[in-house]
Amino acid sequence: MSKRYTVFGLSMFLALALAVPALGGPTNPVASISAGAKSIATKALKKAKAAQNTANTALSTANTANTTANTANTTANTALNEAKKAQTSAAGAQSTANSAKSIAEAAKTAAEAAEANANTRIQGSTQVVGEASASNTTANKFASASCPSGDPVLGGGFSVGGEPEKVTVGSSEEQLYGGGWFVSANSISGMTPTWSITAIAVCGTK
Repeated sequence: MSKRYTVFGLSMFLALALAVPALGGPTNPVASISAGAKSIATKALKKAKAAQNTANTALSTANTANTTANTANTTANTALNEAKKAQTSAAGAQSTANSAKSIAEAAKTAAEAAEANANTRIQGSTQVVGEASASNTTANKFASASCPSGDPVLGGGFSVGGEPEKVTVGSSEEQLYGGGWFVSANSISGMTPTWSITAIAVCGTK
């Protein structure tokens, strides 16, 4: 009988111990541990959400930076292509300029050669009458006429004064040395005319 009451008393004590937390009694250790774990889990979830937000922000920033970098790269490539086009155009212009310079120099050389050639050409002619020899009965006489310096001798002739029918001309030719004309003559054998001779040079003018 005593044992039966003892068991019954223990049963009532356990029932009351389990019922006390529900009635506002002392805290149940199991419930306290569960509440602490839930609090920790809630805090960890908040931290995880904050970390996720930070990661999302960082990713967005990285994406923006990547887009900016891509845009800058595209702009740089475009600028490089334009620079290459400009360089090609400049090289073409330089080549054209060099060709034009070569043509101009060749034209200048040709013009100078033409001018030099023109300067050597004869533009006209003029007669130069030399000084007449003495007019007397001397049997042999000669005379000469000189062209201006630098003018070529184109030809020449002579003039006999006095009694030309009694005179014979031995030579009428360009001077061997110097630009001019030379003539020599003599009276016909057995005659003693009074006569003179004059040389005439035909000179070219430039």
